Amino acid sequence: MKKRASVHRIRKNLRRFFTGFAVMLVISISFGAFLVSAHEESDDKDSVHKYYKSIEIQSGDSLWSIAEDTMTDEYHSVAEYVQVLKSMNDLDSDQIQSGRSLIVAYNENPRID
Repeated sequence: MKKRASVHRIRKNLRRFFTGFAVMLVISISFGAFLVSAHEESDDKDSVHKYYKSIEIQSGDSLWSIAEDTMTDEYHSVAEYVQVLKSMNDLDSDQIQSGRSLIVAYNENPRID
């Protein structure tokens, strides 16, 4: 009689364990699917990618005129972007020479086809 009760108790405990495991698995999968779908929505609409390109400095160009032409919305002023350009290009002053190259940053929204 004791053996039957013991076997019955073991089976009952195993059922509880596997039921709990199954519930936790379903919850985990559901939560993971929610995170993936939330990530996909935010990526498609408002993402902006930053790129860098090298431009050749033309005669008459200044660091400030190049900054005005290439500045993106993330900078609050041309002066701020001039400092960024100087840092990116290891420049100690605002003086640049025609014929040399300058690295500039630009943003681009990805194409959504």
